[in-house]
This record gives sequence, C-alpha cells and structure tokens, in this order.
Amino acid sequence: MKACILRAPAPIETNPLEYTNVPKRQPSGAQVLVRVSACGVCRTDLHVIEGESPPRKSPITPGHQVVGVIEALGESAKLHQIGTRVGIAWLHATDGTCD
Repeated sequence: MKACILRAPAPIETNPLEYTNVPKRQPSGAQVLVRVSACGVCRTDLHVIEGESPPRKSPITPGHQVVGVIEALGESAKLHQIGTRVGIAWLHATDGTCD
C-alpha cells in the first residue's frame, strides 16, 4: 500500500516525506485494518516532521484524524464489521456527536 513516510526529521521545505510502498499489516487481537479515505495532517504532525517533537519510532507515517472503511478484523475484534465506515480520533477521543 502507499504511504508518505518520514525516515528522519528535517525542515518541511526540504521535502522530508517519502511517498512509497509499505507492507500491508494484518490486524491481530481486537485490532481492525482501516482503508483510509481521508487523513488530516496538522501542526502536530509538522512538529514531528521538522524534529520539534521527536518521533517515537522511525520511520513514521504522519497523520491522524482518519476517516475510512474497515477492511479486515483481528481474530477477537467484535465491535465492528468489515465495510463499516469509521473515524479515528486525533489523540485520545471524540465527543461522539457526529454519525
């Protein structure tokens, strides 16, 4: 699958993101695999890209605030079904008011 990955922080003007193929991971346990339709990239991501906030792992795929469709389920994932449209919160949670 395609992703923009950051191998090492650098000024955004130097185009540090690499658009490349990455392995498709299979979910395990209660995890789900989401095919991303849209993903927000905000100032928090730019802090990581430019090295103002060190990445917790490398390489990293910046972006959060994801909307997509569940494509695969881990063996104990029971809350949602394949094909369910989902939103993934940016840091911890959402207020639950959107459908």
